[in-house]
Amino acid sequence: MKHRPLLLSISLLICGAFAWPGLGKEPIPAQERLFFEEQVRPLLVKHCYECHSAESKEIGGKLLLDSRAGVLRGGESGPAVVPGKPEASLLLDAMHYETFEMPPDKPLPANDVHIIAEWIRRGAWDPRSDAKPAEAKAEVAADADQLWSFHPRQVVPPPAVQATEWPHGAIDQFVLHRIEQQGARPTADADLRTLAKRLYYGLIGLPPTIEQVDAFVAAGSKDRRAATAELVDQLLASPQFGEHWGRHWLDVARYGESNGNDGLSRNATFPHAWRYRDYVIDAVNRDVPFDRFLTEQLAGDLLPADTAAERNRLFVATGFLAIGAKPAAAMNTDFAMDIVDDQINAVSTAFMGLSVACARCHDHKHDPIPTRDYYALAGIFQSSETLYGAAGNEKLTAPPTDLHVLSSQLPNESVAAQQRAELTLPDAYAAAIAELQPALHVPLDQLPENWEPVGKPSFSAEKFLELQESYLKGTSPDAAADYSVSFWFKNDMPNNDRPITAYLFTRGQPDVKEIPGDHLGIGGKHDAKRTGRLFVFNGNQKKTTVGGNTVIPPGTWNHVVFTRTGNRVRVYLNGAERPEIDADLEPTYGDEARFTLGGRSEGFAPLTGAIAHFSWYARPLDAAEAQRLHDASGQPRGAQQLGLAMGVREKKQPSDCKIHINGTGAKLGAVVPRSALTAYQTLINEDQAAAALPELKVAQTASGRLELAAWLTDPRHPQTARVTVNRVWLKLMGEGLVATPDDFGVYGAQPTHPELLDWLAEDFIRQGWSVKQLIRMIVLSRTYQLSSDYDQQIAQYDPANALYTRFRQQRLSAEQLRDSILQVSGALDLTPGAGSPIQEIDALINKPPHEAATLHQPSDHRSVYLCYMRNAPPPELAPFDLPDGLKTISKRNQTVLPAQSLFLLNSPFVLEQAERFAQQLHSDENGTTEEKIARAFRQALLRDPTAQETAAALQFLSADQSADPQASTRWSPFCQALFAANEFRYVD
Repeated sequence: MKHRPLLLSISLLICGAFAWPGLGKEPIPAQERLFFEEQVRPLLVKHCYECHSAESKEIGGKLLLDSRAGVLRGGESGPAVVPGKPEASLLLDAMHYETFEMPPDKPLPANDVHIIAEWIRRGAWDPRSDAKPAEAKAEVAADADQLWSFHPRQVVPPPAVQATEWPHGAIDQFVLHRIEQQGARPTADADLRTLAKRLYYGLIGLPPTIEQVDAFVAAGSKDRRAATAELVDQLLASPQFGEHWGRHWLDVARYGESNGNDGLSRNATFPHAWRYRDYVIDAVNRDVPFDRFLTEQLAGDLLPADTAAERNRLFVATGFLAIGAKPAAAMNTDFAMDIVDDQINAVSTAFMGLSVACARCHDHKHDPIPTRDYYALAGIFQSSETLYGAAGNEKLTAPPTDLHVLSSQLPNESVAAQQRAELTLPDAYAAAIAELQPALHVPLDQLPENWEPVGKPSFSAEKFLELQESYLKGTSPDAAADYSVSFWFKNDMPNNDRPITAYLFTRGQPDVKEIPGDHLGIGGKHDAKRTGRLFVFNGNQKKTTVGGNTVIPPGTWNHVVFTRTGNRVRVYLNGAERPEIDADLEPTYGDEARFTLGGRSEGFAPLTGAIAHFSWYARPLDAAEAQRLHDASGQPRGAQQLGLAMGVREKKQPSDCKIHINGTGAKLGAVVPRSALTAYQTLINEDQAAAALPELKVAQTASGRLELAAWLTDPRHPQTARVTVNRVWLKLMGEGLVATPDDFGVYGAQPTHPELLDWLAEDFIRQGWSVKQLIRMIVLSRTYQLSSDYDQQIAQYDPANALYTRFRQQRLSAEQLRDSILQVSGALDLTPGAGSPIQEIDALINKPPHEAATLHQPSDHRSVYLCYMRNAPPPELAPFDLPDGLKTISKRNQTVLPAQSLFLLNSPFVLEQAERFAQQLHSDENGTTEEKIARAFRQALLRDPTAQETAAALQFLSADQSADPQASTRWSPFCQALFAANEFRYVD
């Protein structure tokens, strides 16, 4: 990059804050086309076309909504839509029943209206014909033989070139051959400092230190190629590689940690989605072959595993299918199909570069994908059960689903102690109970005075009470207001299909239906789909109930401490530091309150399971005492909180899917056998038979996920390898060989170098689907190592750099920018984030996005470990084109907006890091002002300042009229200006 003087960079930054990008006509972005086809068009077809299309018997209000021109022209009342302005769009007013009433029979569901509003807000992109509405013709899908991406790869050897000394390998031969055909030449190689920065950002997403740059320059000056290969291998082996390239895949996987996509300020958290994030980072670092990586994500639960750890890892991988957005407002009969639709879209876009989900309501308008193919795939995913376990999911799901309980990875003796029917505790536990001086300890095999069984309880020699249609009731030792209870319980709730609420203990009047008092229970639908959570019920007139978030798996022993301190109630589960429940609940029991253990009263279900070592204390126990009681048992602390994950599993009875007419379950058509896309079969002829992809066949007893994974990873599949290598090329080179990485269909771009794309795809498979090997080959090519400098003579032949005559300058991503600022300020914490900050946020976020964003907590970890709430992204990342996590995104938008410059000028995050950076410069008390300026440049921009820049910096630091520039109050703004400089934010 040509280095601008620093003060000029500051001026341009400020001016740029108020500069708008050009508003010329642009092609429709792939994600906007997808949003229209999947979300908007089906709503218009279903609810509007009957009265407002060219096929309508009578066109209402002279308004046509079946073409872009019709929407913009509007009807008798004016334009129906004003792009970018939902509040000024009559169509939205009518859907809100404000000016008109559309549709006339009843208002649309709130989520449907939100989709239309979001479409307008995003610019109302519309790929439909701009012809006169009344003359618009039906759009006809292309045949498979017309689409290059459906044809088998055509692999040719690397071509010969004139400049035989120039290429480093096959990639360079393909690229140089095209350049020479145009009579052009590539630009010069990048200098070693530039290349070092490029490699660090490209492979690990972080800048090098000046010491690392200097070391590479020294080694590269002796042997450039050897030094580069050595550095590349070092970076590929770095744990930061998986964090950076794992984030790339999380974009593709539409990663998010809440359901999002609601529009009603309801955003239920996914507190266990982070396990999938960690799985991805680990798999990328270990270079799991991409065909295996794909298979694990589609069907990991069906793969063999030798250990519990491997079995858990494989299940967590299927989180790919479970982490999609799930609108809470869409509580209707189509909810389950909406989840299937999300899975079809994710799989087809991520692995084939096709938007198969556009065929849900009708045959695909452009690509050779009939509706039957959509429902052939839908049967596969419909035959799998999605376990996404959103916190507070009773408000989210229909029907309820939950989390998968991971296999225990505890030592064998602990596993046995947790899973067997008896609870055997060491003598230390009894000693811990005695040390805390309980007012009552019930061994249960010998009842104390004033206690009686209800029903026929069974007592074990291990001193626990089996509770089946029975419970105990007894008198409280006294009527103390503050108290605690401690006990172990085993959850053996029946596997049936009815909601059950069972009580662990009650302090109140046991024989009254509406019991004032304290009640601790476990609730939920206890079948194979879902387990329960603790709750506290207060028996007051408001029937106040407060619930916990942690799932209590069936068949496990759990330790509970319940404490009351005045109006404050806390429940500690399994020795966890933070209470499972912490709430204000007034005491409502009377002087004659009695304990009921394992139940509540007649007419209410008792606990099915067992209780052991019940103790009552005439004072509140604190968190440390609760932990001491638990830890004395020898059980791992918080074990139950560790074992939950999102994912999918087989349904007991897989089934084929019926076609949903117009995409809804209101009217069903023919049953479609489970399978995949059929277009490939039309390409089979005598010449191509050996290379043709076989038809996908699924056994009646299987969902078909494993078979689908095998079909996608078949070396004969024309798209999987192409899509994958193109995505890797895009991330390294700044543009894909196919410019539309998520659209290999009719509206997608043609490959600029089709022979190179097919050669890379073939070599990728030949090299065992190794992504690291593919990356290594690309970055060691001379094409990757070219300078980004603009050469006017070369540009005459390659103005858009489509031939790769130079390296394409790249702006740092949102995560790279934040992480770089943290690293330069000295604050970056490179230890992996533990869990996710989402676990500290309330289960159901009833806040609009701008308010929900305030829930994010400061962190110095890498950005990949931040909390990714949909609709409320981390404030440090939001201005810089962070994906919304709703759909697969391989190529992020690159906008230039005032908010980006204003963020760099005013953000508390940037101001704090600039102050940290300034303090770090001041730590060297002996350095001169010029030396500190040079140190700042070397640390932030990886070079020494020019004499002009040093003079300008001295002038800037002295502008506060301080006698000593080192005492200037402007060191922090000076450091901030370095963060805002283009040279800091771009990679050459």
